[in-house]
Amino acid sequence: MLEIMRNQAQSWLAKLILGGIALSFGLWGIGDYFTGSRVAYVAEVDGKPISDLSFTQTYERQLNSYRSMLGQQFSKALVAQLGVKDNTLQTMINRQLMLDEASRMGLVASDAALLAYVQNNPTFQQAGTFDPQRYHTFTRNMGFATTRDYEDDTRVNLMIDALQKAIVDSAQVNDAEIRAQFEREFAQRTIAAVMIEPTNLLKDIKIDDATARAWYDSHKQDYHSKLQVKINAVEINPVELAKDIRIDEADIAAAYKARKANWTKDGVSKPLSEVHDELLKSLTTEKARDEAYELSQDLDNALGMEDSLQAAASSLNLPVYNVDAIDATKARTDKLLGSDPALIQQAFTMTPGDSVDIIELDDGRFVAIETLQRIEPAPLAFKDVATEVYADARKSAAADKAREVAETLLANTGTLTPDAMAQKGGYAKFLSKPVRHSGIGDDASWLTPSIIDAAFKTGVKQWAAKAVATSRGLALVYVTEAIAGDDAVFAKQKDAIALEAAKAKGAVRFARWISTVRDRHEIVIHKNVLESI
Repeated sequence: MLEIMRNQAQSWLAKLILGGIALSFGLWGIGDYFTGSRVAYVAEVDGKPISDLSFTQTYERQLNSYRSMLGQQFSKALVAQLGVKDNTLQTMINRQLMLDEASRMGLVASDAALLAYVQNNPTFQQAGTFDPQRYHTFTRNMGFATTRDYEDDTRVNLMIDALQKAIVDSAQVNDAEIRAQFEREFAQRTIAAVMIEPTNLLKDIKIDDATARAWYDSHKQDYHSKLQVKINAVEINPVELAKDIRIDEADIAAAYKARKANWTKDGVSKPLSEVHDELLKSLTTEKARDEAYELSQDLDNALGMEDSLQAAASSLNLPVYNVDAIDATKARTDKLLGSDPALIQQAFTMTPGDSVDIIELDDGRFVAIETLQRIEPAPLAFKDVATEVYADARKSAAADKAREVAETLLANTGTLTPDAMAQKGGYAKFLSKPVRHSGIGDDASWLTPSIIDAAFKTGVKQWAAKAVATSRGLALVYVTEAIAGDDAVFAKQKDAIALEAAKAKGAVRFARWISTVRDRHEIVIHKNVLESI
C-alpha cells in the first residue's frame, strides 16, 4: 500500500488528476456503480433523476482531485468549508440543463471532433504521438470501464463546451468599454490615509469587574479549551538505523570502483584512501535509508493484520512513542510532532478508528500515527480566563472608541487635509506612491486592498465615505491625485484588453443565461439524501 501511494504521488496518474481539475466538467461522466438494489435520488431536473450512485461517483472524483492537489492539507473539514459537495451537485444540475439545451439546439460533437480531441490530448501521447496503450490505461484509471465510456462522456462534454463557448464568444465590446477596462487596470491613485489605532487609546480604557463579567457572558463561545489529542506513533529514522550499520571494506572498494568517475578529473583519479571516509558515510546513509524503507513496508503489512499500531509495532519489535493529551500549540515543541508540520497536521485531522497511514518525510523518516482519543474543546470558567477576558474587553472598548473617533472626524472633514487632520489629533498619516487598483506601484504594508478599493471609489481631493478597517486600526482614506492610464500603453494593450473585456462580459452573459435556464426548469434537491452521502 505504501509503495503504491509513493509511486502514484510522483506518477503520471497524479499529474492527470491534478490537470483534470482545470477541465470544464471533464471528469464528470457517469459509469456503472453498484452498491445493491437501493436507488435514491439526490436531485431531479424536470423529473430526470440524479441518483445517489452517480452523484457519489462524481463526488468521489472531485475529492480525489482535491486529495492529489492538497496532499497533507486535505481534510474533511476543509472540504466542507469549500462546499465541495454542494458545488458538485450544482455543477451536475447545470451540466444536465446544458446538455438538454445543446440537444434542443441540435448541437452535435462529430466523430472527427471527438477523434481530434482524443488524439491531440497530451495526456494520451507518448513523445508527441498518440499512444493507444496509454489511452487505455489513463481512461481506466480515470474511472471509465472502457474507452467507449470515456468517449461517450467526452462527446457530451464537447457539446456542452461548444454551447458555453458560443454564449461567451457572443459578447461584443465597444471602444468605450475597452477604454473603461483599461482604466480599471492601468489608472492610478495617490492615496493618503490617517490611521486611528485602537492600541493608542488603550491607556484611557478602564474595565471594571461588572463589565468584564458581562463581556465573558456574551462571548463564552470564545473561551474554550483547545482541541487535544492522545496518539501513538512509530518513527523509523534512518539516522538512528545508521548507528548500527557496518560496511565491509570490500563493499567500500567495490563502490569506489563503480563510482570512480566521480573522483576523476582530467584523467587523474583520487586514490581510495582519500575518499574512503566519504564513501563509508555515503554507503551507510544509503543502506540506512533502504532499511528504513523495508521496515516501513513491514510495518505497513503488519498494520493490515493487527488491530492497532501498538500491536503492529510490537510484532516488529519497534518502539511506540506515546503522546498524552496535547494541543496544537504544545505539539510544535514535541520532539516528534514538532519535527515536521505534516505530523501535526496528521495528528489533529485523524479520528480514533481511522486507518493508520505511514508518512514519508522529506528527511527520509517514516512515521505512523494512530489517534487514540480526541478531547474536543470545552467551555472554560471565568476564573480560568479572567486575565484574557479583561484584556479582550479593553481591546474591544478601544476599537469602539476608535470607530467613534473615526466617524466624528469624517463628519467634520470639511476642507480638512490629511496633514491637518493628523496634526490636529496626533494620528499617524501615510502617503502612497501612484498605485493601480491591483496594487502595482506600491507594496507598503499599510496599503491594503480594502484601502485601495475605497480610494478608487472616491473622487480626487475627497475623503472616502467610510473608514476602512485594517489590522492596525481604522483608516480614513483620502485621494490626493488620480492619474489616467497612459495613451501609449493603451495603444499597445488595446487588443489584449479588448479580449479580456469580452471574456469578462461573456462570463457574465453565461452566468445570466444559465440562471435564466434554471428558472425555466423544475429543479428539486433532496437534501436528506445529499446529507447522508
